[in-house]
Amino acid sequence: MPLFDENDEILRRMASDGSNLGPPRLVDFSHAFPDETSANSFARAAEQNGFQATTETVESDEDPWDVTASKVMQPSCENITATEEHLDALARKLGGRSDGWGFLNP
Repeated sequence: MPLFDENDEILRRMASDGSNLGPPRLVDFSHAFPDETSANSFARAAEQNGFQATTETVESDEDPWDVTASKVMQPSCENITATEEHLDALARKLGGRSDGWGFLNP
């Protein structure tokens, strides 16, 4: 399934479950990395692109470093998909990959 369609389905399900998708909110985009150096490089690049970034280790043999890049935005399918694609391309240049997104309801 294309990423746009997948995100559209997720947002529709969230709306039908009662989430108010109207107001802008902090959206978290997770990324997995094989080592600390690549995770830190991605975090710095995300911050230079206007995101807040946090780096932590996780229980994983394959990619034990997680970076969450967060930004306040309108949670539309277009915004989330474009941001996810942009960050995934950046992560892949540094040896990582996108690992989903989410947000807390206000």
